[in-house]
Amino acid sequence: MTTRLSLMLAASSLVLATPALAEDEGLTPEKVAAIQRDEAAAQAKVNEEHGNRKPSEMSNAERGQAIRDQQKESAKVLEKHGVSAKEFASFTARMDPDDNQRVANEAKRLDDKAKAEKEAEAKKRKGDGEVHIQQGFSDSDPVEMESADGAEPSVDVDGSLDSTAGAPTVEIGDSAGTAKGMSRKASKRRK
Repeated sequence: MTTRLSLMLAASSLVLATPALAEDEGLTPEKVAAIQRDEAAAQAKVNEEHGNRKPSEMSNAERGQAIRDQQKESAKVLEKHGVSAKEFASFTARMDPDDNQRVANEAKRLDDKAKAEKEAEAKKRKGDGEVHIQQGFSDSDPVEMESADGAEPSVDVDGSLDSTAGAPTVEIGDSAGTAKGMSRKASKRRK
């Protein structure tokens, strides 16, 4: 075999093996959709950091910084997915219409999944709509929930408590630090 023929065979085997290598590394249309989604989220974050302004509204320095930030975020996304920019670009350039349809379907599925998770999180935070209010630490040891300035401390006992079955006696007096004989001016100065 001549050297020219052997070089052509070696080069052709490399060219034909490239799509197989991309599939072995995990680049699929589904992964492309995930990368594109993460990249769009990163770009939105950078745009928000720069005030969501159009490039025409930015100075040259601001526009350059925004572009560098976008490139940095895009590189982070590709690194997160374990793909180089060159591999990603070459794979997306060689995708056929069926692969493009698979990317669109996966993007829609990811959007629906994110929306469902967001709704579930909102529903979880909202709860059932009822708010349980506890009147004190326990029924046998109630606590004053609200008081007005200058008023003597008082405890309202709920009617559902059994007052005959060993209910604690609540004494109200000077132990809370309120002086009954003080004038209004004296009490203001004391605060």
